[in-house]
Amino acid sequence: MPANAVTVAVLIAALAPGFCFVQTYRRHVLFDKPNPTREIIEFFSAGALATFVASVLVLALGSFVPWLISLHELVVDPRALRASAWHVVLSAGLVLLLSVTLCIVAGEVLGRRAPTRVGHVNAGVMSVRVLATRSPKGREPYLAVELNDGRLAEGYLRHAAIEEDPDRRDLVLQRPLFFSGTGYAVRTPSAAVKLYVPGSMIRVIHISYPPVIVEPMDEDPVAGAGVTPPRRRRWLPLPRNSNK
Repeated sequence: MPANAVTVAVLIAALAPGFCFVQTYRRHVLFDKPNPTREIIEFFSAGALATFVASVLVLALGSFVPWLISLHELVVDPRALRASAWHVVLSAGLVLLLSVTLCIVAGEVLGRRAPTRVGHVNAGVMSVRVLATRSPKGREPYLAVELNDGRLAEGYLRHAAIEEDPDRRDLVLQRPLFFSGTGYAVRTPSAAVKLYVPGSMIRVIHISYPPVIVEPMDEDPVAGAGVTPPRRRRWLPLPRNSNK
């Protein structure tokens, strides 16, 4: 049982930093569906490099911080480690924390500076990335989904299916929701919280980035007439022909 626990601890320590790096990096870079073997190699490679750097830093600090192990204790006098087991545990924990931090920072920096990926990219991954990416100013994309029968459904993206087949790329929109009929129909707001749109019904998706406008809320019925709650931030969608 102790041997199994040690094995699990070693695997977590080896994979956790690499996992943090890959997940942080993928927030900024378009990628295909991951291959399990490739993922494990990426986890171990990034984790091993970050753990090595963190270990060197901790061993260097061990010469000045009494509750950390030093390089001299590790190489010259390893027997002393048995008498200071808690120092070993604290040092290992600090190495893990530093390696995870280094991987997150490295993934964020490299992801932001990575060039746009060109080549074979899963169509479902590309469509979801386009629909979910914020504007350079940080505004959320507001979707106007044109259906096959000419109607229009508008709302913010809540969920999106990653599928090769366009007919299976279902969407879930969230409020504020609006509907428009065919032709020059009136744009009507909806009281619904979410809207499920099957991919087989979608013809075109228009994307805009409406600004954030602060508006006062309506009167609070509990507090009484004439009492207005604090102002809140609301997303107000622009007309469909505006894509600023």
